[in-house]
Amino acid sequence: MISRTKAFALGSTTLALIIACSAPSTKEAPTTGAAVGTLAEPNVAEVRSAIEAANSKSMAGMMSGDMAAALGSYGESSIMMMPGMPMMTGRAAIETGMKGMMDMMKVNAASFNTQDVMVSGDIAVETGTFSMTTTMKGGKPMTDNGKYLTVWKHQADGSWKAIRDINNSDGAPPAGAK
Repeated sequence: MISRTKAFALGSTTLALIIACSAPSTKEAPTTGAAVGTLAEPNVAEVRSAIEAANSKSMAGMMSGDMAAALGSYGESSIMMMPGMPMMTGRAAIETGMKGMMDMMKVNAASFNTQDVMVSGDIAVETGTFSMTTTMKGGKPMTDNGKYLTVWKHQADGSWKAIRDINNSDGAPPAGAK
């Protein structure tokens, strides 16, 4: 039987070996494309540009009421998490949720501001801020500012699709919200 001290030492040594063996390589990877037989990291500036273009199309779709454009960056297995709503799993659920919101309000103005993009292989993580002015049916325009985190996945056709998307407001929750 191994004592707790020996078990801890063995566990610590194993963890140290795992970390040492998985330390990042100092070898510089190509910045664009993939050479035959190698796994090259995508160019972060190119990925950011693709994400910002997808965000612009989505924003234009929301403002014009074009559901296809608003949801163009989501795939079949995407997950969206918005404040005050249940998690929407899958494109059909996201479309239903977004349609319900768009039926209740008009998006007058919107901006998504990408602050940072981290890329590893075919996954990119975008951190950003947003500002959106909406008018509820029969109401006055309201502006909301907040932040978001979106995980993107590179697709076989070369596009990037949002596979996880979460956002929240910088403002206080509405009165009575739990």
